[in-house]
Amino acid sequence: MDVADIKRLNVLWRKIYPYLAAHVMEEYSRDSGAVLELGPFSGGISIELARYNSKLDITIADESPDITEFLRQEVSSCSLADRIEVRSTQLDRLDFDDSRFDLIISRGAFFFLDEEGELLREVFRVLKTQGMAFVGGGYGKGAPAELIEDIADESRRLNKRLGKKWFGIPELTEIVTRSELTANCSIIEEGGLWLIIRK
Repeated sequence: MDVADIKRLNVLWRKIYPYLAAHVMEEYSRDSGAVLELGPFSGGISIELARYNSKLDITIADESPDITEFLRQEVSSCSLADRIEVRSTQLDRLDFDDSRFDLIISRGAFFFLDEEGELLREVFRVLKTQGMAFVGGGYGKGAPAELIEDIADESRRLNKRLGKKWFGIPELTEIVTRSELTANCSIIEEGGLWLIIRK
């Protein structure tokens, strides 16, 4: 993935991240815990969470050295390096112990969600009992239409250039079935297309 395009998307979405963070916290319904944000589009939601939730222990992680370095710079520029850890990990073999996180977030997951559901199984493995994962894509519940309209065209162009896979409910349902996590998953369409995984 082109890091310049990732950076542009992050800048483009800055006004959207507060709405995504609020959506995540509404689903999570707790104000503390260990949080993991995964993938190349990490950082934006975690930065918003760290600003307003001092009891969250936040880690962001991706497999690309260029992207993890960019994420470190983003976190540092917001003076949050003491609140957010940046790690490198393969996405199909997460470098974290079992049952490590209370909340896992993966926005833009449709870029790297594999058809066999390996990423979902890994997310489930590192999720604590009573934990929740928020996996998918979209602007988040409550994002104003005018903000979405301002960034939608450029966001689509960048996503296409970065190689986004386009998923609907049938495709996502099939991946969930292959992951053997059907009993732990629900799909919501409010604010995008999101998979909620509960353990």
